[in-house]
Amino acid sequence: MQRLTLEVDARGERGKSAVRKLRRAGRVPGVLYGRGIEPLAISVDARALEAALQRLAGANVLLDVVIREDGQVRTELAMLQDVQRDVLTRRILHVDLHRISLTEKVYTRLPVRLKGEPPGVREGGILEFLRHEVEVAGLPTDLPDHLELDVSQLALGDSLHVRDLKVPPGVTVLTPPEETLVTVLSPAVAPEEAPAAAEEVPAQPEVVGKGKAAEEGEE
Repeated sequence: MQRLTLEVDARGERGKSAVRKLRRAGRVPGVLYGRGIEPLAISVDARALEAALQRLAGANVLLDVVIREDGQVRTELAMLQDVQRDVLTRRILHVDLHRISLTEKVYTRLPVRLKGEPPGVREGGILEFLRHEVEVAGLPTDLPDHLELDVSQLALGDSLHVRDLKVPPGVTVLTPPEETLVTVLSPAVAPEEAPAAAEEVPAQPEVVGKGKAAEEGEE
C-alpha cells in the first residue's frame, strides 16, 4: 500500500463563520477521528489536498498526517474516509480522515481492476462491469491498492464473481462470494421482420338476432 504525507493544522474556531474564513484563505476544514480518541477539528491547504487526492486516484493509501497544534508537531497514521465537494464547482468543502494502527485490522473498500480481453467481446459481446469495488478487511500493511480479476477466458454469456478474485494473504473479502462482478452479454439480436400482413378480407356484417317485437310482427 502506498504512503503519503499530509500536513494539517488543528483548528479551535468552529461554526459557519470560521469555516467561511478558512475557505477564503484557501484551506479546507476537516476532522480526524477514530481509535477511541476525541475527534480533532483540522484544516488543510486546498491545493495540497487536491494534489494528494490526484495521487490517491481512488486507491487506499496510508497517510502520515503531520499535525501542527499549539506550537507542537506530531504525526498520526490515517486513511482518507470521505471527501465532500460542491456539486457545481467540484471544490472540496470538507474532508474526513480516519486514524488507524498498523497492528489493527481496518475495514475498507478496494477497487477491482480487470486484466485481459474476453474472447466473447472479440465475438461481438458486451462486457458489463457490474461492481467496481468490494469490501475487505486486513492490516493496513497487507492491503493492496486494488484486486485483480482475469477476464481473458470469458466467452459469450460467461460471468465472474467475487469468489474469482485474486486475493493476497492476510486480506479477507467481506462482499458475498456469489455476487457477480462482470459478465459478457450476447449482442442484441435484431427482431425478425414481421410477416407480410395477410390480404384484408372485407368485414362481414354482424348478424343481430331479431328482437321479440319484430318476431311477433312477422307472424
